[in-house]
Amino acid sequence: MTAATIQGASDAGTRSTGGSGSAVLCRGVGKAYRLYDKPIHRLFEAILPGQKKLHREFWALRNVYLDIPHGSTVGIIGENGAGKSTLLKLLTGITLPTTGEVRVHGRVSSLLELGAGFHPEFSGRDNIHLACSILGMSEAEIAERFPKIVEFSELGEFIDRPVKTYSSGMYVRLGFAVASSVDPDILMIDEALSVGDEHFRGKCVNRLNEFREQGKTTIFVSHDMGAIKSMCQHVVLLDRGEVLEQGIPEKVADEYLKRAKARGNERLSSFDRGTNTYPRWGTGEIETTAVEMLDAGGQPARVFHPGEPFRVRIDYRVHRALANPVFGLGIYRSDGTYVNGANHHWRERPIRIQDCVPGETGSVEMRFDALPLLTGSFYLTTFLYDHGKAAPTAVDHREHVLTFEVVDVRRLQHGMLFLPSRWSVVRELPGRGEQKLESDA
Repeated sequence: MTAATIQGASDAGTRSTGGSGSAVLCRGVGKAYRLYDKPIHRLFEAILPGQKKLHREFWALRNVYLDIPHGSTVGIIGENGAGKSTLLKLLTGITLPTTGEVRVHGRVSSLLELGAGFHPEFSGRDNIHLACSILGMSEAEIAERFPKIVEFSELGEFIDRPVKTYSSGMYVRLGFAVASSVDPDILMIDEALSVGDEHFRGKCVNRLNEFREQGKTTIFVSHDMGAIKSMCQHVVLLDRGEVLEQGIPEKVADEYLKRAKARGNERLSSFDRGTNTYPRWGTGEIETTAVEMLDAGGQPARVFHPGEPFRVRIDYRVHRALANPVFGLGIYRSDGTYVNGANHHWRERPIRIQDCVPGETGSVEMRFDALPLLTGSFYLTTFLYDHGKAAPTAVDHREHVLTFEVVDVRRLQHGMLFLPSRWSVVRELPGRGEQKLESDA
């Protein structure tokens, strides 16, 4: 059995067996779903029991063991399809396990899928009353907490409009305001905060910090490794429905990123090897036969971190003589935003390639000491133009030739570019004089 035993910081030497020390306890938990090729097959199995099975089983979770003490902040991470959301649904009681047992001690409040638990035709005001009633609050308790919920959500006049008119961000505002304001013992959140704007995410993080200081238990799913590392005491890594690793945030998050990078390299490499439907044009004297991105160790890669050295190599073959070819490279964000373009000719010390002859092969390499991009998806376009003519003419122009991703582990900056900087703070302390603090990027 795969085990992920989470120990609390205050009782690291004890083990809970389901008593008051455990907020959540799972033993051998598994969840299987029946998959049918056709909807009618489900009906056939229901009305004709004992006949040939018309379904196949998909195990979203297998043999999961969790022991989460009261007062812990636990992060659950993993790639899409790892079973994170299924686990939270089991913990909140939305669905029942196929195998094993789940025990939860205390009042639970959760924020799962957008709009879950809200009636689309009801107003935000009515949905607050409905959600609080479902959580067992009396009318007096709802009346007492209602103003704080509305204030936290910052929905203004939209509080009296049907939630079916809400944007995804407004759903999150209402959902988190309700979930965090009903004084739960255990709060569970499933990636919903990634939808909110920067201001509201900051408010949510402050509220979660208050929960931790009050000794509440928080369990949340996130792909934001910065939040996982800064907020969690313990992290559980799920992979294909099983607990792959558990422990301190730094160790587990790094393992997740390492595996994500390896799979990202494999996925993007496979994508680039497929049929490329993006435009390619030129006179054809020289052909770019291969384009590759290489990491600091010289290995092909498709996933990088900000500040990481990398190279782009373009291999070519000459079919017909050409006097003055120039190779260039364009970097674009996935939405088409032009990030950067450069070539070996427009330089303070240009490289000139002269008199290429048929049969010649070679490579052109562009090296970056530090990748200046932040988290996002990007692609490369290669330019090969004849500069021996009055106006540069395309020889082999290849749009969207290679896709890559940037994963920002540290989350030290926001936006599209990483800009090295130095910060300083000068403090004048009464009776102690001047204090100067400095920090590099």
